[in-house]
Amino acid sequence: MKPKLRHLKPSFLARIALSLWLSRKITSSRTFLPIRVNNFFPKVHISVAPSAKFTCNGILRIDRWQGGNEPVSIILGDNSKLIIDGDFTIGNGTRIFVDKQASLYIGGRRSESASGITEKSLIMVRKKVTIGVDCIIAWNVFITDCDWHMIKDRPVQDDVEIGNHVWIACNASILKGSRIGNNCIIGAHSVMMKKTISDNCLAVGNPIKVVANDVQWNRDMLET
Repeated sequence: MKPKLRHLKPSFLARIALSLWLSRKITSSRTFLPIRVNNFFPKVHISVAPSAKFTCNGILRIDRWQGGNEPVSIILGDNSKLIIDGDFTIGNGTRIFVDKQASLYIGGRRSESASGITEKSLIMVRKKVTIGVDCIIAWNVFITDCDWHMIKDRPVQDDVEIGNHVWIACNASILKGSRIGNNCIIGAHSVMMKKTISDNCLAVGNPIKVVANDVQWNRDMLET
């Protein structure tokens, strides 16, 4: 029996077509259709240099938040690596740039209901950034391991490590040399650079400081 394609909405067919087209950019995957567009976007730009590797072992969902339609951009330079190890969602306006010979690892979802970036956040990698599993990143977050301009007699790059199950709230900046332990919360508008935060901490402020220990959090709201 032939499928009744005439009953499918044009927007659904457009999302499938776009998902198929974008999934061609993946160089290694364990999943059929590793990139899936949940809402039709006017612009999704993925540029992968011929020598770069884009590995997606889960499903990378591209979605929109609160009706936003800002374009999504993923750019991988020569000999760079982007590994997404589990299901991960990126919202409208998200931009990811991995420079030549640099690497970005994102753990994706493991036990939480979802893992991803809400919207309008920017990740720029000069050498190495690691983001663990079950992390959630709110809107307008900036993550980078580099100053991106030369400062005399000062190192401009230092790796960034974000542990498992970390919640980064809106408008936070995670700059070079930041190392965040597992199960942490980074408060809204915080600025972190060249600092290490232990597991299970709540840290806030500019410059950032730990204000609570032994914190526990969950992505889903509790029913009241």
